[in-house]
Amino acid sequence: MKRWQLPISYLARETQPSWLSRHFLFAWHIVVLCASWYPFTGWRYTGEGVFAFFFYPLPYYQTSFDNVINFLAYMPLGFAWALAFRCRWYAPLLALLCGGMLSGLVEFVQQFLPDRVASNLDLLCNSAGCLAGAIVGCLFEKLTLVRRWHVARQAWFAKGALVDYGLTLMVLWLLAQSNPAVPLFGVVVEPVGIPQSFVSPIGNPALFLRVLETSGVMLHVTAVGLLTVTLLARRSRAARAVWGLLIFTTLMKTLFAGAMLKPGQFLAWLNIDVVMGAAAATALLTMGVVLKRRWQALAALACLGLAELVEAEWPLHATPYSVASLFRWRYGHLQDFNGLTQTMSELWPYLAGIYLIGVAMRDISRSRESVLPQ
Repeated sequence: MKRWQLPISYLARETQPSWLSRHFLFAWHIVVLCASWYPFTGWRYTGEGVFAFFFYPLPYYQTSFDNVINFLAYMPLGFAWALAFRCRWYAPLLALLCGGMLSGLVEFVQQFLPDRVASNLDLLCNSAGCLAGAIVGCLFEKLTLVRRWHVARQAWFAKGALVDYGLTLMVLWLLAQSNPAVPLFGVVVEPVGIPQSFVSPIGNPALFLRVLETSGVMLHVTAVGLLTVTLLARRSRAARAVWGLLIFTTLMKTLFAGAMLKPGQFLAWLNIDVVMGAAAATALLTMGVVLKRRWQALAALACLGLAELVEAEWPLHATPYSVASLFRWRYGHLQDFNGLTQTMSELWPYLAGIYLIGVAMRDISRSRESVLPQ
């Protein structure tokens, strides 16, 4: 057998239907809407015709950066639509139609939001990105790259639509962690600039903040690590999967920090509290990987709940100016990026909670079935 070939058992498992592309398609629609409509407040009507922007002369209100971002943001959407249409010959055309309709809806709503401009050029760039993504998806299918991904997914991860939902959650988590202004794995944001006053429950306010941040990182990393373990088909791969995820996230954070932050703020996302919290989480994960899947899911759910309490107790709040002072990007681009990552960070624990409850209930149900008399 050649090195790149996979066992026949994996090829047989690959034929099982997968919900991963459907979950990702739905999730990326949410990503696009969150990035396009944030902060979802300040609605107003300018008095102009609501469909006038469709007929503005080109080019109208454009920058090269905006055009590239609009193109790239819709490529995953087109890729997912192509997979949803099974990469038939008409898949790129339908993906173009669906992407164009979504972009038209986004631009139509943006004219009622402050700091947003409805643009027909954005509509064209978005539609072109969706078409390009669909073509790439069809090419990947012809090159069997999509099939190989499904085979690898069946080899590494447990089967079932619930696990496909969990894998989509991990993609959203990585997207939220890509913001280099947020501490690594953290659930709190440290303000920069003018100090803020708060009431500390202990005599040492600095120690109180450090305990909160360390606890938040510990609980968050533990929850994500245990959630990752529940996705795996084999428990023997737990250590490699968790360490691989943490190392990949750290490298991704470093890359985004180098590309987006000012040179003096390159390590704004890393401090001693983050390191201590991650070390404590490693110890907890060492004990958690030996638990049954239901207890891993319940432990991760408990950690997520406690992490939300820590975030609620965090007394400091970052202002838009303090966050913007870290970045080299201009404010408009930064608003979209921060809005997306902040929205994902707020929604993710609840979406993950649904998955973890489902895993626990499924494992309990299977255990009961195994003990019933045949």
